[in-house]
Amino acid sequence: MIRIAMTITLILALAWGALFSALALAVPRLTDKDTALQIARLLDKGVFRGNLISSTFVQSPEAGKYLIKVVLDNGTELNWNLEQIRLWSQDDSLTLSRNKVLIFPDKEASEFGVLDKNDFARLALRSEVFAKHFKGNDLLAGQVIQYAIHRFNLVNLMELATRTDSQGYQYRYVLDLENGQREFLSYLDAWLALRKNAFQESAATAGPAPVMRTPYRLESLRFVPLVRIVEEAIGLFSLEMRFDRPIRLEARHFPFRFYEQKPGKGRAALDNNFVFEVTMPNTILGKPLKRIEAAEYLYRIHVVNDERHQNRVLLRAMITPEVLTEPPRITVDGNRVVVRFVKMDDISVFDRRALREAELQRRQEKLLAPSLTAEDVKRRGLYRRHMETGLGQLDKARALKQKNDKFETLLASLANFREAAIHASSDRELEEALRQRNQLIARLPKRVMEYSAGFIGAPPNRERERVLALVRAMIHLIQDRRTLTALRKLESQLRK
Repeated sequence: MIRIAMTITLILALAWGALFSALALAVPRLTDKDTALQIARLLDKGVFRGNLISSTFVQSPEAGKYLIKVVLDNGTELNWNLEQIRLWSQDDSLTLSRNKVLIFPDKEASEFGVLDKNDFARLALRSEVFAKHFKGNDLLAGQVIQYAIHRFNLVNLMELATRTDSQGYQYRYVLDLENGQREFLSYLDAWLALRKNAFQESAATAGPAPVMRTPYRLESLRFVPLVRIVEEAIGLFSLEMRFDRPIRLEARHFPFRFYEQKPGKGRAALDNNFVFEVTMPNTILGKPLKRIEAAEYLYRIHVVNDERHQNRVLLRAMITPEVLTEPPRITVDGNRVVVRFVKMDDISVFDRRALREAELQRRQEKLLAPSLTAEDVKRRGLYRRHMETGLGQLDKARALKQKNDKFETLLASLANFREAAIHASSDRELEEALRQRNQLIARLPKRVMEYSAGFIGAPPNRERERVLALVRAMIHLIQDRRTLTALRKLESQLRK
């Protein structure tokens, strides 16, 4: 009878939870007049599914509540509510003029922001440091860790699977970090990153917090036996993790949690299933570490790679249902992270994608021409100049027979494509500049290595010095460890 009552209670709780969840996820459809007017002004001269928005108005279908009426350049009139605008902004069906997009950070509210995609791409391309603000259900939520940026890219250029963030925004941008991590950003993430000043152009402007460039390597795990403090009727024991170098993060960057896991096959229902887990960010396992079978009220103590996050290692232990009179304390001491536990002598039970067609862009810019600022005109001119120069250098390189001249011309072309990307004014321009850049980066290092190998042991001369300079340029261009090792070895051989 008790089990039946508990089952009914659980079903009712789940039903009520589902109902409240559905209500909580309801997106506002109508909004107040001021918000509607602001959104209407922003939508004017934007693009909706390949059509220009020629004019916008607000309408009130009920007292105090408003929606937006839009007129497309083909004469079509449409009534849009807030929910539709939000969804169309997420999948690039709807883009504002000058390559901006509406951002709705909260599904339950009508508050909105505007992301200037051109400004964001320029900043990301120029920046060397990214401050990752952990959020959501991540155990590191609320924490910030700064990482050195290797390269900024677009998801669709990387031929990666399309995924969305927790709010439904598709991931559009990719940050490859120097420590080997890859970060995906949606339009919402990009907007939040700009609000939080998450990008810095150099480590010198990133503030006093450390910048992660390589992951820490966890080298050992050991149990420090219990030490009794008689006068307090307690004992202290520890788990100690040693790394390859001093830790520059703080104790707060190593959060812990307790959770209950479901019993596995072959385990009795009364078996203890409580797990204690510590998260170690920017960490990799140097080698498999031996499991500690038991340590006081902990057992099966081991470390594993986090399957859901790159460069993250988890310390896990099963824990018997005994009282924890106070939470474990985590400290960072040089190259060690120590987890200290208290054991009482008397222990009881624990309770516990937007503009893609050139013609569409031309028509849009024609409408916007009277309002373009001097900075807009200058930026468009710089984009065309760098893009045309880069493409011209590609053509020139194909005709060159001297390899050093060819590779140096390709490097110059690479620099021009990077500058073109920085001055892009649309998604199409940014994508084309980064595509040319990526194609060069993909094939240039291997060709330089193959050519440079022929100069090993050759007498010092001007051509050999040019080859050495090319190899050094490739070292700063790539991140793949195997290729990087080969390039550094080649550099050393060419210097002899």
